[in-house]
Amino acid sequence: CSNGPKAIRQATMSALACYFNSPSKTVVSLDTGKTTRFRSEVNGIDLGDLADCTEVTTETLKQVEQLTAGVHDQGGLPVLLGGDGRILEGLITGLQSSSSEFGLLVISNRLDIPGVNGLSSKALSALLPVSPNSENYPLLTLGANGIQPHENWKEINKIHGNVISAEDIHEQGVEVALKAIQQFSLQNNQIVCVIDAGVLDTGFASGTPGLNVGGLTPLQLIDILSKASLAPKLAGVCVSNVAPLLDARGHSQYAIAEALLAILGERLFEEIS
Repeated sequence: CSNGPKAIRQATMSALACYFNSPSKTVVSLDTGKTTRFRSEVNGIDLGDLADCTEVTTETLKQVEQLTAGVHDQGGLPVLLGGDGRILEGLITGLQSSSSEFGLLVISNRLDIPGVNGLSSKALSALLPVSPNSENYPLLTLGANGIQPHENWKEINKIHGNVISAEDIHEQGVEVALKAIQQFSLQNNQIVCVIDAGVLDTGFASGTPGLNVGGLTPLQLIDILSKASLAPKLAGVCVSNVAPLLDARGHSQYAIAEALLAILGERLFEEIS
């Protein structure tokens, strides 16, 4: 369980190095000319990795659930790093035990969480108990490919969810994703965001357990999250399926680290000019 989180930590620190090397913790963008400051007053605690976690089991999910609920109850923002995408289930269960309703934004090439170690696969819609007559908009997925079980598409439709596929984004631009996120944000006071490395096209980033031809490019992913402005509404973040040993170039973890910093946005950064 530790290779993915370790790689994300290292990549994130590398991405932040330009801020840490500045006495004022500021950086000027060569693209926009804007000056941004890292909020050094922000408190964050790295709780480390789960002990002896070599594979995700029912016990692993219980541990994740307890940690998530504990962090949220103390007013913190739980950020889970993976590793196996199954950890999402523990995050959701933990937040449901200590939080009011929230929307689930999943950026992934899949519409389910895969089965592992005796745990059966689950459609994303099954993670959110929503009444069939509910007017809520509880689930938005971005980046799915067409190789998904038809049943998963139907189940998302039943709970009034929305799917913006990778093909939609390639054909219509990132604006179609941003428009969907804006609508989703208006209907949900709290949002849990999932960034699955599997959403990236294998040709750009191969450090994930499965192959994904026609997925998002790293630039598309980061562009969407940079412009989404979801930081104030975040109730939890899950970064999953980073497998650095499969990507000798290291592109996957660096793309996902940039995506993580983008979604945290104004929680970490302040635009000065």
